[in-house]
Amino acid sequence: MKKVILLTAFAALAFVSNVSAQEDPDKYYIRNSLYMIKLDEPCPKELYKEPYKIMSATFDTINFAKTYERYNDFALTERTLELSKLPTVTQAEKDAIDKETKLEQITNEVLRENGLKNSLTEPEYAARLMKYFTQNKYAPKLIAKWYNKPGTAIGKTNFDDDLTTIFELGVKGLSQEALSNAKATENLISVAKGSTNKLLSNTYVCVVRYGYMDAKEAIALSTAVLQMTLGNNALAQLALKKASDIMEKKIKGYFVRANAYLFKLDWNQELQNKLELEYWDKANQAKLMTDPAFKLTYVGKSSKRAPAAMSLKTSATLDKLIARGTARATDAAIAALQRDHEEFRPMTSLHVIDGKLAAYIGMKEGVESGDKFNVYEAVQSANDPNVVEWKEIGTIKAGKEIWDNRAGAGEEIEGAATDKEDGKASAVPYTVFNGKPGKMGEGCMIRLAK
Repeated sequence: MKKVILLTAFAALAFVSNVSAQEDPDKYYIRNSLYMIKLDEPCPKELYKEPYKIMSATFDTINFAKTYERYNDFALTERTLELSKLPTVTQAEKDAIDKETKLEQITNEVLRENGLKNSLTEPEYAARLMKYFTQNKYAPKLIAKWYNKPGTAIGKTNFDDDLTTIFELGVKGLSQEALSNAKATENLISVAKGSTNKLLSNTYVCVVRYGYMDAKEAIALSTAVLQMTLGNNALAQLALKKASDIMEKKIKGYFVRANAYLFKLDWNQELQNKLELEYWDKANQAKLMTDPAFKLTYVGKSSKRAPAAMSLKTSATLDKLIARGTARATDAAIAALQRDHEEFRPMTSLHVIDGKLAAYIGMKEGVESGDKFNVYEAVQSANDPNVVEWKEIGTIKAGKEIWDNRAGAGEEIEGAATDKEDGKASAVPYTVFNGKPGKMGEGCMIRLAK
């Protein structure tokens, strides 16, 4: 098939920076795709059984396409995995994921002291998940879902000459004229191929494991982690002791802890060529499922907490408080993964509202005052007039007031746990950035800087 480099297939848009304010440039770039899964494990404390049930049930109600609207919801059939059903792993398999660090050892000690630690280290959780994904052919299944005709059962192969899924999720900006020309010249696959590599190489699987702890346990964990980073600095350790005393006064109640493990589909031009040369023919497609060259890789892990209830006593609001904490902890863990891994960060539209630069992101996405964002505008490619590329044109910083768009924001619920102050929330439903509209404005995109 003839190669056509079409990074985002924006033939309809010579310059997206001229898109009117009514149009959303989010639909004019190739987004990352995310498959969210929950990992269930036995509750380590009898008194936490009810919170564990609520946390699990909350995940089951999440609308992932709406909650993480800047990612394509690209899921297989399983949304929940049982820890007991994951394969065991050897020390070599754990080491292949990540050597256990001093930080993880301290974390495990604190959790064990409080009766919260299950038998696994963090690398073992990730290694068992990785082995499960390999044994159950997650990578080939995800690849097949990209290439298959719509409606094809998960795990089956029935490749689509029109590459419908790739067009729908990756080339939404392709003009009708360009689409018609491609079909008329039987060059549709060639045109679509330009976005295939980008789409598949940005396909992620995120597994979330929940825990529950009281304020004492949460403070002990935070303090232990900080102690390790401070080393033998006596003054710093004294300051930490004072900070811990302050935390004990400000942090009360019980907290949801979300541990998120991120995996990525291993994909490049070589693998794309391999699939199309060896498996495109109908007679060979099923063999894709047994080829070990197609796999997932481990990216990393984050852990975040969010306040839930002040007590464990059954009340009219207990379910609501734990559910809100579960949603917030999950969002925070995803945001932490974005900060740690640049390729996982999504882009979002920049707007001009009341003469100020603004975006519809906030605390849910982990935005903090002073955060720096790169600004991009769409420019016509010098190599191909039908291609639009995103060019960095500057940076802006988040202002002092950040939009509180977290789950249940602004809703006072009786019996809620207390945590450190979140800072001043914006009075308007968006976050304002420092900077003047001009070249940076409507039609531009922003992404958290390094």
